[in-house]
Amino acid sequence: MKAKNHYFKSIAVILVLAAVVYGGYLLFQDTEITMPTLFKPSPGPRLLMSMDGFKFMRSENGRTAWRMNAATADLYENKEAQMKDIEIFFNSPDRKEAVLRGGSGTMDTVSGNAAIHRGEREVRIVTSDGYLLTTDSLFWKAGERLVWTSDPFKLLGSEIYLEGVGLTTNVDMRTIVVKNHVKAVLQE
Repeated sequence: MKAKNHYFKSIAVILVLAAVVYGGYLLFQDTEITMPTLFKPSPGPRLLMSMDGFKFMRSENGRTAWRMNAATADLYENKEAQMKDIEIFFNSPDRKEAVLRGGSGTMDTVSGNAAIHRGEREVRIVTSDGYLLTTDSLFWKAGERLVWTSDPFKLLGSEIYLEGVGLTTNVDMRTIVVKNHVKAVLQE
């Protein structure tokens, strides 16, 4: 008798649970249920890792063409790195060197292209043959070794002082194109 009672109680519990589940289904079948924002992934590319002391390097024909150091970097699934306190060291085949420094920036880790922006100080490029370029932002196209800006800039060398708005140059400062408001002083 006890076994029959236990069997009927189990069947009754299962039927009540089925009725509750079916009733819940009928009640909520046309209701859109949204996930709380706490559990939703943030929009945009997903952060893969954050690190201190980020280093990145490109080689050409067995020699280091350029290398980048950043104090911190966030690496995302879309192959983008967002960095702080950036230095890019450029080496040319004729042993000329240049260093670009900036406060923050982003870099495509596949192509090496980067956008560098001012922090507490302006963005700077210093070359081994004595040129200093300062501006608020610089864009770097790694494959062509070009930098450019649409911002006002100043360029100081042993024989020239140049300022203007908008500039495109190779990192060795051999060819410089200024877009607007050019002022130049040649020195002997």
